[in-house]
Amino acid sequence: MSRTLSARRRLLAVFGGGFLGTVARYLLSGWIQAGLGKGWPYDILFINISGALLLAFITSLAEATFLIGPTRRLFINVGFLGAYTTFSSLSLGTVLLLRNGHIFPALLYLFLSLVGAVLAVTLGDALGQQFITAMRRSAPKPGKMRELNETSTVSTRDEIRSN
Repeated sequence: MSRTLSARRRLLAVFGGGFLGTVARYLLSGWIQAGLGKGWPYDILFINISGALLLAFITSLAEATFLIGPTRRLFINVGFLGAYTTFSSLSLGTVLLLRNGHIFPALLYLFLSLVGAVLAVTLGDALGQQFITAMRRSAPKPGKMRELNETSTVSTRDEIRSN
């Protein structure tokens, strides 16, 4: 069996993830704007920072080849998160603030976006590493599985003999 993904499978993964990422972005953006208003790009800031966190977390798991294989990585990182977060939206939010003469809010938005994204990536990577460590610790050791199987076989045999 070949370990490489077919072009069709790769495209479908990116397309499916992109569709869902776009819908998630649209719904979340509307919900945030309804709650906080449209005077400042809260929605884009939150989406970009949460996307950076998720991207780092998923990448950590994928690099450890833990739960995230190549198809899932394309689906989530390239498709979903590629559509969910966009640098062009960050740029647009900044330009709109600057166009309206809001220099300090525009600079604050850029600063929070960049610093927030770097911190989110750092946090996402740390969470991914902790998750991997926890899952590896909780996985049964190969020798322990053999001991458990031998124990259960012996007790089953003893039960049969006693009956």
